[in-house]
Amino acid sequence: MTLRTKLQKDGVDAALAAAAREGSRVEAISFYNTILEKTDLREFAESLQQDLRDNRVLFGDRLLCPFLRPNFVGREQLDLLASAVRGVVGAMNVLAPRLVAEPELQDFLGMTDQERMLAEVEPGYVDLSVTSRLDSFLLGGKVRFVEYNAEVPAGIGYNDRMTDCFSRTKVMQEFSEFYPCSPLYTSDALINALIDTYRRWGGKDEPVLAIVDYDDLPTIHEFEILRQFFTARGYKTVVSDPRNLECRNGELFSGDTKINLVYRRLLTNELLDRFEVAKPVFEAYKAGTVCAVNSFRSKYLHKKAIFALITDPKYQDGMTEEQLFAVYTHVPWTRKVEDTKTTDPEGNPIELLYFIRQNRRDLVMKPNDEYGGKGIFVGWELDDREWDNAIQTALSAHYLVQTRVEVARDSYPSWNQETNDIQWGEYTVDLDPFVFFGEIEGLLTRLSATALCNVTAGGGGVPTFILD
Repeated sequence: MTLRTKLQKDGVDAALAAAAREGSRVEAISFYNTILEKTDLREFAESLQQDLRDNRVLFGDRLLCPFLRPNFVGREQLDLLASAVRGVVGAMNVLAPRLVAEPELQDFLGMTDQERMLAEVEPGYVDLSVTSRLDSFLLGGKVRFVEYNAEVPAGIGYNDRMTDCFSRTKVMQEFSEFYPCSPLYTSDALINALIDTYRRWGGKDEPVLAIVDYDDLPTIHEFEILRQFFTARGYKTVVSDPRNLECRNGELFSGDTKINLVYRRLLTNELLDRFEVAKPVFEAYKAGTVCAVNSFRSKYLHKKAIFALITDPKYQDGMTEEQLFAVYTHVPWTRKVEDTKTTDPEGNPIELLYFIRQNRRDLVMKPNDEYGGKGIFVGWELDDREWDNAIQTALSAHYLVQTRVEVARDSYPSWNQETNDIQWGEYTVDLDPFVFFGEIEGLLTRLSATALCNVTAGGGGVPTFILD
């Protein structure tokens, strides 16, 4: 048996095992809903939501989780997802040295001059992205990744708090007696990754850690959640707006506290937008006196065009059979929108613009470096004229085109405070694995009434439990 044949067999076996688990997963959800039906829903909802509020699971003033049930994933499905993550992230890491060294690839990724200026600084460790998150859809025995958040993935603190709040409910406790399941916590793995990277960077003493982002953001609550967790683990931690930090003699200070490890939640774009007032972080980073996680080189992998590289045979040198199998199985065909010749999803030669125009119903175009669902053109939601206009917009900016991915949909209950009644809705379910050093360390589940699952765009989240 050749390696390729074995990979195909193993992949089919894993997918079949994950698909076979779907029936029992659906049964478990039905059983959970049955418990809800015999529960005083108003008391349950108000108690759960008060617990979530007390634990600061808030996006600004908005409760991040208005839902009354968590997500459930079968153990075999988690195994399939872990294998897919390992292969796809591994493929991107194969490209990493070339991304750092080759200006032509940086051009392809759409790196700006300012972004290159930040990325040129040697961070003190090899990994381009220590903490990351893949955005994916899981449908029984099928996994599809649509984006890679390699720069500053959010949600870890929120997710762990949601897990705690649901675990404390009588509904979840009764459910677990019949369907044993395991929570997934990520904060421990996060602090371990931060400290491990600090040691690789050369840090000898116990670090003083700063969670750095602007203090006028709706995610400020999560920074405090993580500060409390890191402090409880014995690490002195501050939350600081970059505008309130100072660089003195090349060293970074928050007031009188010297910082030597930065957990960077500050997006590169947002730093550059206010660079003159927020640059102390970069000055200390450039001086080599702070370890920043992630480094500014994470931007190479964060650009959505990274999927256009790993799915194009022109850039796959050095990738293993396992990695290529994962890419072709789990990553949709992606290309940079430009007037060029390339290959279609089946490997046939095509004129790209002609292909895009002829296949509107199967394609989506998205900006290379945006978040929150901004600027996306969904081909099957537009008519031919609107799609032609979208192509012109894409050509004048930096856009990617990607084949349509089947999204996961599921029914979730929430509590309507205005009517004091349960409300059922059909939601898009985005299952997003947190990835540290190429391995899954947790799952973030985002729900949205639209095709775009994003908290910034109005979505919400639930914790995920693994059915054993």
